[in-house]
Amino acid sequence: MQLTIRPLDASSDLELEQYRALEQALDDHAYGGHQEESLAQLRAGLEDTPYWTVRRWIALAETLEGGEMLVGRAMTFTPQQENLESISVGVAVHPAHRGQGIATALVEEALLPAIAQSGRTLVEAYGEIEAGVDPEDPAHPVHRLAARLGVARKNLAVCRALRLPLDPARLDALEAESARKRGEYRIEQWVGEIPEEHLSAYGRLLTQLEIDEPDEEVEHEPAEYTPERIRVSERRMREAGTIRIVAVAVAPDGEFVGNSEVHVHEAPGSTLGYQENTLVMPEHRGHRLGLGLKVATHRRLAELAPQLRSLVTWNSHVNPWMIQVNEKLGYELLFREVVMQGRRAG
Repeated sequence: MQLTIRPLDASSDLELEQYRALEQALDDHAYGGHQEESLAQLRAGLEDTPYWTVRRWIALAETLEGGEMLVGRAMTFTPQQENLESISVGVAVHPAHRGQGIATALVEEALLPAIAQSGRTLVEAYGEIEAGVDPEDPAHPVHRLAARLGVARKNLAVCRALRLPLDPARLDALEAESARKRGEYRIEQWVGEIPEEHLSAYGRLLTQLEIDEPDEEVEHEPAEYTPERIRVSERRMREAGTIRIVAVAVAPDGEFVGNSEVHVHEAPGSTLGYQENTLVMPEHRGHRLGLGLKVATHRRLAELAPQLRSLVTWNSHVNPWMIQVNEKLGYELLFREVVMQGRRAG
């Protein structure tokens, strides 16, 4: 296979259309659905922020007709406010073109030079291990690529999917289970931007989420979610066509003590959504608040995005509490995700 690897030209509509098609094929293969972004929305999601920069490369294969077909991509993610010694890298190949050395070429020609040029000393990468396959098998392609990058397993997460629509009777039963333990706590919701008066309190929840993340041996400095940082994130979501469904747990004294978010795309053709972060502050656990938060967002999901067919989420395998909540809702195993890190000489 004649392969060309070069940076993505996000100014080219033709190239971006091929890039979008690749991302949709990857999502369909992994999750059974995808998001229908416009090119403008895709471009918005590719932009850098004051908090990180991203570089992207594409792998182009020559076709029999003499044209080019986009068959893979690679990226680097470089934090700009915290984790300043870290660089996160990723590579993906179209499901129909795997096993032909494309991922290896992307690592060798794009990622390894970019890591060296970055000056960062802590390299991070993620890899998907199919259900039923030993996630520790050194012969798996994920671990072979990891060896080339100089990274090794630090945590094991599980990706699960919830098939939609969800039976309202199941939500009713789970809401009743949560309500029996909730006491004077209450659940509030909104869609879209965080109300101005709640920005600081919500930021504390997001920071606590990173502090509490059960990630085994992963080295990670929690981010500080200031009001400015939250607004930047909201602007990006709005420009990318993402709708955020938020639920918060409120203690009897009015303090925010937990949250959960679901992200969906506004396009009618989008069939995939994401269950994002869920947190209950340590001193307020044991009241089934996590379950109540997820029931609230999932019930709202049916109203706002009835076209969705799948909702996906990730949990570390050392987080049995949230795994139990997800399984109550009906989430089922899709694959395991290996989190890998390694240090290189500065």
